[in-house]
Amino acid sequence: MTVSRRHLLRAAPLGLAAVSVPTFAATAIAAPSAPAEASDEWTEEFLTRAENREFFALDDMDDWQTDNARFVIAVCKGHGISAHGAQIVLATAIVEAWLYNYEPAVDLDSGGMFQQRPSMGWGTAEQVRHKKRAIDAFLGLGDHSEAPGLLDVAPDYESWDVGSAAQAVQASAFPERYQEQAEAAAAIWDRYQAEVDPYTD
Repeated sequence: MTVSRRHLLRAAPLGLAAVSVPTFAATAIAAPSAPAEASDEWTEEFLTRAENREFFALDDMDDWQTDNARFVIAVCKGHGISAHGAQIVLATAIVEAWLYNYEPAVDLDSGGMFQQRPSMGWGTAEQVRHKKRAIDAFLGLGDHSEAPGLLDVAPDYESWDVGSAAQAVQASAFPERYQEQAEAAAAIWDRYQAEVDPYTD
């Protein structure tokens, strides 16, 4: 039986749930079909495809995680969001879905990279699983979303630490987990930002 990431997090002791998982865990489940390499031609299939593999390890990110990280950076650049802001988005996506775009709801009606809930005003089930719309909603720039995003709750996010800003948006029952991934988010930004162009579509 496959155990969801969210259920694993709930079962783990506080402070341990959001850390990187050893490589053997990441390779225990067959990887989904993914592009041979990251592309800046972000297709509708890329924006909406379900990704259900689990586990996150910074130095063992698969193609989908890499492409999703690059896309987060591209969208943030397209909106003029700073490096720190992009790192807030990345850390949240790591904690909430390990940089995958979850199709099935793993916690009530939540879905997508940020586990946004249609019942909480984040958009329809399709919209929360559409990567561009989900990122826009998290930032507070999605017209389809009624939930307050980063620019609504922390317009001065530059002065916030990653964890506090992410928690202000997500209102998680486990607020400490976002800051635990701040270092990984910064490493991902440093790894990919120079090669990713802004995405504005």
